[in-house]
Amino acid sequence: MRRLAVIACSSLRPELEMLAAEAHPAIRFQHLDMGLHQGSAEALHTALQSAIDASTDDDAVALGYGLCNRGVVGLRARAVPVVVPRAHDCIGLLLGSSARYLGELENTPGTYFQSAGWLEQAPSRGAIRQPDFTFGPNSNVTRERLIERYGEDNADYLLGQFEDFTQHYERLAYIASSAAAFWEQAAQTIAARRQWRFERLEGDLGWLRRLISGEWHEREFVTLAPGERLVLTFDERLMAAEPG
Repeated sequence: MRRLAVIACSSLRPELEMLAAEAHPAIRFQHLDMGLHQGSAEALHTALQSAIDASTDDDAVALGYGLCNRGVVGLRARAVPVVVPRAHDCIGLLLGSSARYLGELENTPGTYFQSAGWLEQAPSRGAIRQPDFTFGPNSNVTRERLIERYGEDNADYLLGQFEDFTQHYERLAYIASSAAAFWEQAAQTIAARRQWRFERLEGDLGWLRRLISGEWHEREFVTLAPGERLVLTFDERLMAAEPG
C-alpha cells in the first residue's frame, strides 16, 4: 500500500500525529471537527461520506471513528477500501480495546472520560462554534447565555435539565498518553470544579497504531471493499460489511 488516507475526529489528533512519526510515511490525515459529535448522526455521516468519496488518489481509507452516535452506519466504500474500527467511540480506541472501555463503565457507571484531544478541542479554545451549547465537564452552558438565546423562563427550565444530565457523574477519568501530557492538569481542574473524583487511566495506543499501520485484523476492524456499505450487527462485532 503506497498511500493511506486517515479520516479521523480531531479529538484523536494528538495521538495519531505522534503515532504517524513511526508509521508508514505515506499517510494523509484529514481531521474533522469534533463539533460534528454534537449534531445529528446524519451530519456526521454526510461529512464522513464526502471525505471518503474525495479520497480517490489513495489506496485505502482508514477511519478514526467508532460507531459514534451511529454516524458511520451506512457509509459506502467507492473507489478504494474503507477500514473502520469495531469501536463504540474514540474512548475505546484510546484505551486499547472495547473490553477495557466497557469494563471501566461497568465498574464506575458515572464516569466522564477526557483526553488530551478532547480538552484541546474544547469550546473554550475556540475550536467549536461558540454559539453552540456543549455539555459535559467543560460545558459552555450558563444561565446568561441561555437567557440570551431562549428567554428567562425557558433558560431556567433548560438549566435544570442540564443539571439533571450531569448530576449522575462521579468520576472524571483522564486517558493519559505521551501526547500532550500537560492536559492532565486541566482535567484535574475540571474534576475539582465539578466535585468529581479524578482518576488517571494509562492509555493504550495499540489499536490506533494498528489502524494507521495497516494491521487490520477482522477481530478489530471492518474492511469495506469498493461497493460495500457498513451495517450494524447488534452483537459483539458491532458492525459488518454488506453489498450496497
